[in-house]
Amino acid sequence: MSHLRILSAGSTLHGVRACAALAAQTISAPIEVATDHGHNIRDALLRGQTQADVVLLPVDMAAILAAKGLVADTVALGTVGIGGVVREGSNVPQIATMDELRAALIEADTVLLTTGPTGEHLMKVIAKFAIADEVARKLSRFDTSTKLNIALAARSDHALGFGPETEIRAGIGVKWIGDVPDEIQVALPYAAAMIAGTTAVDAARRFLTFLGTEDARAVFAKTGVRLQAT
Repeated sequence: MSHLRILSAGSTLHGVRACAALAAQTISAPIEVATDHGHNIRDALLRGQTQADVVLLPVDMAAILAAKGLVADTVALGTVGIGGVVREGSNVPQIATMDELRAALIEADTVLLTTGPTGEHLMKVIAKFAIADEVARKLSRFDTSTKLNIALAARSDHALGFGPETEIRAGIGVKWIGDVPDEIQVALPYAAAMIAGTTAVDAARRFLTFLGTEDARAVFAKTGVRLQAT
């Protein structure tokens, strides 16, 4: 029996893993789930080097691939925004407004960001706040949100981190504290799509159909993927 191979960007990984477990009997094929950065998945597909049947990516990346005939049967999943994270049991700073966010960054003993798009976006915000030098003295950066969460959970000081909601909510020993202000929020929409030329067409289509159900949407919502208003 052939496997259904799913390759997901980090922000949708936790939702698709749960959906794969729920859909296994319906698909009638073993489901394997792997992950990579979204841009790596996109670039590998453009080079014809991706070993997968279904991919989960930001919508803009999926659209580029669809325009080149590399993916098909796209299913919208919802959006993932940026928010703050602290160690469980520590004080929760307010970050809902620009003034609150600036104050929280100044008051934190340590600031943790990724080296990916989310972290780069926050670095620009910090520069606009005119506190880049102050934050630089207490800044730690990580190549994944998973590593950021692990490092933050192990700290004993007043540390404040930022990342995609789904990856924060999946962390152990850390707590999601809310969205960054609307003025700087970047809520990326995500989609799932079947790889053109896959040999597991029937299983891929059945899985994509499942991802469009209310059960699947509820699973993704619990992980922090927010449904778009219709």
